[in-house]
Amino acid sequence: MGFLSAMAVQAGLPDVKAAKMHAQSMLNEAEQMMNHGDQGHMDVMISHAEAMIKHTKEAIEAIPLDNIHGKETVEHMKEAIDHAEEAIGRGQSGNLEMAMAHANKAMAHARQGNQHAQQM
Repeated sequence: MGFLSAMAVQAGLPDVKAAKMHAQSMLNEAEQMMNHGDQGHMDVMISHAEAMIKHTKEAIEAIPLDNIHGKETVEHMKEAIDHAEEAIGRGQSGNLEMAMAHANKAMAHARQGNQHAQQM
């Protein structure tokens, strides 16, 4: 990220390039969350879910809301966060099946959010 992009994100200003970068990182973390969850590695799945949430929140902060794809991106990303948080909670309580059900929904919203983000 360039100096001006970093300053824009720190200032809370829309930055399409940063939003796209974080959206792609969100999707990468969601994929890792699913891969490790499918293998039964609950602690690693939770770590990737937490990283996914972090990138998702950073992307949301950088998204210009005056763009139709920006609005769609934010809607999907908020859903991704909700399901990832639920997956973490279910995983921490030892319910792998429910954790993976929510992780799968988080992944679907992350995929849609990233698709819209890349079209901004």
